[in-house]
Amino acid sequence: MSNNSKSIKNAKDFLVSTADFAAYYNGVLACTGTTNLNTSIEVSMQEQNVNAGKGNQLIYSYKYGRELSVSLEAANWDIRFIAMQTGSQITEGLDDVYKLAECVQITNGIGVLKSTPIGDVAVELSNGLIIAVTPESTTIDLTKYGVESEAVKATYMYNRVAKSITIDSETSPFVYELVLSADKHNNRLGKVGTVQIVIPSYQPSGNFSMNFTPDGVASTSIEGKALSVEGDSCSDGSAVYAYVKEFDETAKAMVVTEIAATPGTISLNTADADKTITLSVIGLKGALFAPIQLDNTECTFVSDKPDVATVDEDGVVTAVAAGTAKITISYGSVSDEVDVTVV
Repeated sequence: MSNNSKSIKNAKDFLVSTADFAAYYNGVLACTGTTNLNTSIEVSMQEQNVNAGKGNQLIYSYKYGRELSVSLEAANWDIRFIAMQTGSQITEGLDDVYKLAECVQITNGIGVLKSTPIGDVAVELSNGLIIAVTPESTTIDLTKYGVESEAVKATYMYNRVAKSITIDSETSPFVYELVLSADKHNNRLGKVGTVQIVIPSYQPSGNFSMNFTPDGVASTSIEGKALSVEGDSCSDGSAVYAYVKEFDETAKAMVVTEIAATPGTISLNTADADKTITLSVIGLKGALFAPIQLDNTECTFVSDKPDVATVDEDGVVTAVAAGTAKITISYGSVSDEVDVTVV
């Protein structure tokens, strides 16, 4: 029996951390989210209870109206998240931008701005007074205000290339294909696979909020519901919300290139009260990896002379009669041998 056909004791799988997501619109990737604070899926159903009889007993509960909701909360900023939630399209080009409280050093009454303003420049002096100054290109002249040498703050509008969206009162969010992907880990083997949830028709709610806090980042939340679509096959049924797919990578999780059983040689005496010894097996994964302790139930133990020494599936070697024997230990495609002497 190979190690692949044996169960691993006390091994459990877990979906860890948050799920990455990708949203497709008409088959084209719209955006991805890989720095998520929270990803959640909720499937809910309505129910109608039927109560009757003495004590008004519950005799039947009718389930209907299943819904699937998905909430995504991204930590990183991406204007596509806002566009996805509001149904807005992103435009890119020259646009009006505000420069807020730019620090400008005035020397001999003259200051130079970093950009060319559109219209007047609001200048806040060191005494708190705000004046409107008409610039000459990027230059502002404050000599008539009696300012010769000081640092001021300038606020003005200028043109630069920008990405922008318009949030109007009527536009509804687009409908996307949403793909969620989470890593599956095992408490013994590390990452052992991936779980993907594909929602063919996902429409954001159109509601979003951005919270700016002094002790964190402004996260963007996308919430929405799955819309039913026709199944890809007859077995799917006539209305599908999502597909849950699990991809197993257990074979890649623990690639052992060599094993070593200890002790390397065994001496047993049939006259002893305890005529047994238990083998221990470690796996080697290469020069940069520390040896890992293998569970004996994952290994196969075979004695070439069971009339001299036997070995069970847990690696317990038992003396039978005087002589020599060889125990072969196998783990997948790798093996090791232990010499046994019985007196």
